[in-house]
Amino acid sequence: SNSAASISAASRSTTEEHNLDNTGYCLLALDGGGVRGLSTLFILQSIMSRLNYVREEAGLQPRKPCEIFDLIGGTSTGGLIAIMLGRLEMTVEECIAAYLKLMSLVFEKRENRSIVGFLGGVKHRFSSAVLADAISQVITSRGISLDEKFENGTKPRCRVWVTRLF
Repeated sequence: SNSAASISAASRSTTEEHNLDNTGYCLLALDGGGVRGLSTLFILQSIMSRLNYVREEAGLQPRKPCEIFDLIGGTSTGGLIAIMLGRLEMTVEECIAAYLKLMSLVFEKRENRSIVGFLGGVKHRFSSAVLADAISQVITSRGISLDEKFENGTKPRCRVWVTRLF
């Protein structure tokens, strides 16, 4: 199998660059979807677990997504995940923990699940002020100042892009 070939090639010399580290550009695109972003993280956790297993079998250190992907991007909550993985350089496990905390703070529990309000207007699923505060908590918990620019002049390990739905 391809994985077996990767392991045997790397085991010949652990000082050489592993072919997993030299595969061209590697991109990760993440969809939005509120709390459904958690399933995206569980899928990525499985991928990273398999990749790091192959690396460890080859005598190499495990990697975080920001060390594997050249570009991580997403829409809406997928963009938030992209920031946590790419800019904040979180492991998938750290990102899952932060995402669970964010979602518990941001997405309020409603007895009435209707998305249409009393007068026919569409209800927001979350408060943008609560989301902004929760994101600020995640950023500062990583030792990054809220005043620090997203692009701070240093070459990032991986680039990040974020879009939102209109």
